[in-house]
Amino acid sequence: MKAMTYEEKSATEAKATEDTTQTEPISRRTLLKTGATALGMAVLGASMQKVVQAAGGVETATAVSVDRFLAASKCLIQHELSPDVGARMAGILYAKIPTLDADLDAIIFTAREKNSRVVEDFFDALPDGHVKDSAHRIIFGWYAGVVDESPTAEVFAYEEALMYQPTKDAVALPTYSFNGPNNWTDVDPPLSAMPEF
Repeated sequence: MKAMTYEEKSATEAKATEDTTQTEPISRRTLLKTGATALGMAVLGASMQKVVQAAGGVETATAVSVDRFLAASKCLIQHELSPDVGARMAGILYAKIPTLDADLDAIIFTAREKNSRVVEDFFDALPDGHVKDSAHRIIFGWYAGVVDESPTAEVFAYEEALMYQPTKDAVALPTYSFNGPNNWTDVDPPLSAMPEF
């Protein structure tokens, strides 16, 4: 086997470099596929970030105590309250109201101090400002299913919102479904026996 000279070695390396730098032109189909993939990854990344943020809000509410939120809610509202709806509402409110922990403590303390049975017994005794504002938002949220009236308000309860409960037995919930919320298809009519001739 013969050893390569310096000139032969340089010529071989130059040819190899030349071969790797010459590429075929990118086809329009390849360019579109690459662009669509990049766009899909960007959209997926943005939507996953929203899911992670929403999960973080629920974890924050759970860590701080949904039980305390439900205890304050029961002082403000004398109805049967769903713990699941309360957990969703607490997650949203903890993200929006930085003083919510202190506000809940003030609501519970005032209700117990006044030995109240209904919200009217102690509501006027709540400190004005953020405590009373938080109490209003909690009451509004349980009845409306959202915590504010903005166009981007997040709906956390629909069918279980308290504003629909008094007329639940007589008036159907407003929906585009003819059979009620979460019921998008008609129930198949029962089959009857084929007539015999």
